[in-house]
Amino acid sequence: MKSKSQEPLIREYLYGKYTRPKNYLNELGYRVEFEKQKEIRKIYLEVTDRCNLNCAICYRKSWDEKDMDRDMTDETLEKVYRDMESLEGIQKIVLGGIGEPFYHPRILDVIHRLKEYPLHITTNGTLLTEEIIEALTGTVQEITVSIDGIGEAFCDIRGIGLDGITDGIRALQKRKKENDTAYPKISIQFVASKTNIDQIFNVIDLSSEMGCREVIVSHLIPQSDEKKNDYLYGFHTGQEKKLKRLWHDIMQHAKIKNISVQLPSITLQTERECPFIEDVTTYITAGGDVVPCYRFSHPYEEYVFGRKKRVQKHSFGNIHEKTLLNIFNSKEYRNFRYTIHCNFYPSCMDCDLVDGCEYPMTTEEDCYGVRPTCADCLWARKFVSCP
Repeated sequence: MKSKSQEPLIREYLYGKYTRPKNYLNELGYRVEFEKQKEIRKIYLEVTDRCNLNCAICYRKSWDEKDMDRDMTDETLEKVYRDMESLEGIQKIVLGGIGEPFYHPRILDVIHRLKEYPLHITTNGTLLTEEIIEALTGTVQEITVSIDGIGEAFCDIRGIGLDGITDGIRALQKRKKENDTAYPKISIQFVASKTNIDQIFNVIDLSSEMGCREVIVSHLIPQSDEKKNDYLYGFHTGQEKKLKRLWHDIMQHAKIKNISVQLPSITLQTERECPFIEDVTTYITAGGDVVPCYRFSHPYEEYVFGRKKRVQKHSFGNIHEKTLLNIFNSKEYRNFRYTIHCNFYPSCMDCDLVDGCEYPMTTEEDCYGVRPTCADCLWARKFVSCP
């Protein structure tokens, strides 16, 4: 194990000259200049981090936040509304996050206040009441409902039967037809693991029968030691051919059912790309903190390739202290986006030293000195995706 005094030596040994003179880029014939901007294209708005379910695969299993289980207050919501008025280029607002958005006591007011924006809601689908269906119809552009199996397979993961969810989806589809509108378009999200991957064909069939447009498949991020090896992704091994064949069969089955299917990567690739940064996205937590993505919105434990990792929450500021645009344009946030966009950070997943190194144990810092570190991010490697 390394000590703090060894860090400079380790960095120099692994990566050569670690520090650069201030005029280093000028010596190469170019410079990087950050410009403040008014555009944020996509905003994840976590109106609540509470949920009415206790799913077996949820991040909440390892939360240790003292201020968890919160609804976004009226004061915070009003500040969000005001701050968004000064923004340009908003292409989508996602009401979602770690909590269940329809669990917020004033979700109907939120939908009404944001109806002028392109709205996308992610939900477990258990709270599609007549009142909510009426508010969604013709107002919200998209909703994504989590369905990871049918029958006992679904109940084992979500702790609840599927009938109430499918009844809600069918009722929404009926209301859309009555109102002669195509909105909201409905997609299904399926979190795939070794335990439930055989259910994907049933879920595609169900999606087609309910008139849903798309199935989004994402790999499981294990949250417990018990499930740490339940993931499907991996390195280039004999398992790759089997998964490629399965992915092909899924695509063919979806085509027959007239369903669009989005599949994640199977094996670790060289390419890294952060969808949150490339889409000019930010995330506002229920408490008003501005964080870069889902992953850094709350502290929790995850397992990456079977390795336990402590994810730290990382906020660049709170909207009660500064405007959203000022936070987004802060030096720290712009430096972070530039660093990740340019891949100026290591890859722990395929590093030869990963098993004997302390850095991969948390997201606090990596061996390049990047804080917080994305060196183990499953989103950047296209194993995990969000609507």
